[in-house]
Amino acid sequence: MTIQRLGAYAFLIGILFSIVFAIFPSLTGVTWVTLILLLLGILIGLLNIEDKDIIPFLLAAIVLIATSATPLGTLPLVGAFLHRVVVNFVSFVSPAALIVSIVAILRIANSK
Repeated sequence: MTIQRLGAYAFLIGILFSIVFAIFPSLTGVTWVTLILLLLGILIGLLNIEDKDIIPFLLAAIVLIATSATPLGTLPLVGAFLHRVVVNFVSFVSPAALIVSIVAILRIANSK
């Protein structure tokens, strides 16, 4: 299995876990759930983001994090579920964005 394939699987698992964990409200904010999402995010940041994807990934991460502050929970019927999915997904994407941004800063510093 190649590193890119491992990163792709980790990304798909992170998306799946974000949704599955949101189905069960009692899992929201549970330490081990957050830890799993964080570890998958770190794996994505280390393995899956290529140079050409850095800026689009970081922009998407910023928009996702900003979206998590919207009042999705107020939507009737599906609002609470959507809010939990977004919160879980932010827990998954944030560590990847942190690692990718550090890599980008290091590359900029080394290019001068």
